[in-house]
Formats: sequence, structure tokens, C-alpha cells
Amino acid sequence: MPKGTFFNLSETKRKRILEAAIDEFAENGYENSRVNEIVRRSSIPKGSFYQYFENKTDLFRYVLDIIYKKKMEIMTGIEISHRELSVFETLKVMVEAGIKMAEEDPRLLKISDSLVANKPLMDEVLIEYAPSSDDLIISLIRRGKNNGELADWVDPELSAKLITAFMLSLSEMIRSSNNGKITDETREKYLSLINLLEYGMKRREDYDSGM
Repeated sequence: MPKGTFFNLSETKRKRILEAAIDEFAENGYENSRVNEIVRRSSIPKGSFYQYFENKTDLFRYVLDIIYKKKMEIMTGIEISHRELSVFETLKVMVEAGIKMAEEDPRLLKISDSLVANKPLMDEVLIEYAPSSDDLIISLIRRGKNNGELADWVDPELSAKLITAFMLSLSEMIRSSNNGKITDETREKYLSLINLLEYGMKRREDYDSGM
């Protein structure tokens, strides 16, 4: 995370540094990005960079943190404002919102792809972010159990971890097969995964009655 000196900068200067970093990471990936280029893009002395961040990884983690918090804010808002929907319809709205976020700023998708391609860093990030992500899904699953939508045997904590793992695996598959590009097929694959989860977790009598 940034040092205190970074937060003492004006908002305009902080934004300029972040935009330069996002551009560099999106264009070249984490591994091939260079501090010298970020410094050049943001028009700051190289010495100043190390007054704001420990190193390139520190800045990359900060960019990821901003992206993650923005995404979680959107997802939490959906969970709160769409409680009239079923668990799985809510998941579909969340997926669509995530895709829309990537479409509105394709740089974010490229940065995410760069993270997925770096397993050691990805593992570190998952350890940090998984608890809050799991909590959101757990809340959604508990709502589904309380209203009788999900089977009694469904374990919210385990299910949340499995859903996250499935989504990550699918993201990796899409990154490998579509070069990270979002297509109609991308949407279909995510929806297919949610339908699969629904079939496994929903109360069986719902299917028997044609619901």
C-alpha cells in the first residue's frame, strides 16, 4: 500500500500517478511493466516514486485494491437492492455488472488477466480478498436458505468458497481461450455455470413442480 506521503499529494497528482500506472500495467502486464515508464507517464521524478511506494509490486497491489473495492461496492449494492430476485438471478446480475465494469474500462480486465497469469501474486491477493468476497456470497446463500429457495443441506461457507473457485477457474479458461476478450460466449459460459450451481443447490421439489 502507498506510504503516507502519497496521500499528502493533491488529488489531481494522485490521480495522474494512478492513471499512468493503470495504463502501464494494462499495456504491458505486471511482469513487463517498468517503474521508469510509470514515472515518465506521470511526470514525476523517479526518486519521488519511492517516496510514495516501496516498489512496483506495492503500486500494483494498490491498483488492484482500488479495482477490488470498486467491484465490491457494486456487488454489495446489488445484493442489497435486488432482494426480490432469487439467489441465482442475483448472481447473474452480479456477473453482468462485473462484465459491464470491464467493458467500460478494458484496462481493468487486462490488469486482472495479468494478475491471474502470476500465480504467486494471485495467491497472495486471494488470501487478502477472499474473506470479504466469501462474506458477500455467504450472505446471499443464507438468504436463499432462509426463504426456502435452497436445499437445507447447503453449507453457506463451503458453497461460497466453491462458487468463488468455479468463477476463478472459468475466468482463467476464458483468459486462455479468448485472449481475455469479452464476447457473447463469455456471458453464456458464466450463465451456464450459474445454471449448473442452481441445479445442484436448489430445493429438489422446485424442479419437480416445474419451477
